[in-house]
Amino acid sequence: MIRQGHFFYDLRELLGSARVMIGLAAVAGFFVLFVSLSFVYLFLLLFAALLVGRALIGRRCPRCDGPLKESGAERDKHDAFVMYINWRCPKDGYTEKEKVRGDSGLFGAK
Repeated sequence: MIRQGHFFYDLRELLGSARVMIGLAAVAGFFVLFVSLSFVYLFLLLFAALLVGRALIGRRCPRCDGPLKESGAERDKHDAFVMYINWRCPKDGYTEKEKVRGDSGLFGAK
């Protein structure tokens, strides 16, 4: 559950968890198929609210719950379609890399 002092980090992980999404999809499927087709709109709004909430929270540090800032990016030396984005916490120095795979020509030719 949500740890003390790590509210936003844990909430972001909870909103993006596969269990929550699959459970909500199962409940939505039951209501849409067995109760009324009009529930589609309600559950679409609920899914959109979950995704927007997760996006508004943004990336968080797992150590101090501070926001992570983008500190740069670098291309992969072996694959022209892969780029690594570096995220850094300004409070405690925690860093992580996010692998982003682009389409044809997104990061330039090799």
